[in-house]
Amino acid sequence: MQDVNHDGFIDLPETEAVSGTTMVPFDDAPQEMNIPHDGYPVADKYGHYEYDKDVPLKDLQAKFKQAFGSDDLQLDKRVVYVHGVPADLKLPASVAGNVMSYDAHTTLPIAAGEIKLAH
Repeated sequence: MQDVNHDGFIDLPETEAVSGTTMVPFDDAPQEMNIPHDGYPVADKYGHYEYDKDVPLKDLQAKFKQAFGSDDLQLDKRVVYVHGVPADLKLPASVAGNVMSYDAHTTLPIAAGEIKLAH
């Protein structure tokens, strides 16, 4: 990934060129693929949070097929993003990523990782 506009932030539009669109949210019901909404985990006052969710694979595959034309999740070709910074963090005007009523504070990626197949 690259900070294309050199503002010190890799925002949502800059990630899309590399990894594509958000497909499965890490929210209260990932298998519903409802993006965006207010059911995402929120960090505590120290910036920590834990996310643990059992996802019905058949439900996720059915929704995935409906949205993308295939039920093959290809998880080993996907990445994971964690989004969101405090609302009072001053961001440069160049940071983009507004989605519906959510501004860049909500959509700004703060961590990323590859999904690897475990043997």
